[in-house]
Amino acid sequence: MKIPKYIQEIINKQELHVLSTSTKEGTPNIIYLKFLKVYNNEQIIIANNKFFKTEKNFLENPKISFVVLDKENKKSYQIKGTGELHKDDQIFEETVKWVEDKRSSPTTYPKSGILLNVTEIYCGAEKISEE
Repeated sequence: MKIPKYIQEIINKQELHVLSTSTKEGTPNIIYLKFLKVYNNEQIIIANNKFFKTEKNFLENPKISFVVLDKENKKSYQIKGTGELHKDDQIFEETVKWVEDKRSSPTTYPKSGILLNVTEIYCGAEKISEE
């Protein structure tokens, strides 16, 4: 699914994201995440810096969702999709460079990069269609 430009801008403006995963049995896990941004019109890149339960959940069940807040328009958007884990490839190298450029702590280093293939976007109960 193509991510509308206005939602891409909201995602990239937000400094902290709330990311949700679940076990294969459906037990949810939610974390705060700093390293998440638009990769292209259909994908989000996420740096796996310190995932523990999140990584275990992702390996069992690659479905991911996160929420962003558009403070100016008082709306929030839930983005859902399926992720792909990347280690030792170009996506991982791009993730490492991005984290190194933005990190505030020298102990922050990605274990992997995750590309989220966006499948659905909602604003409240309303499903956003592709542009």
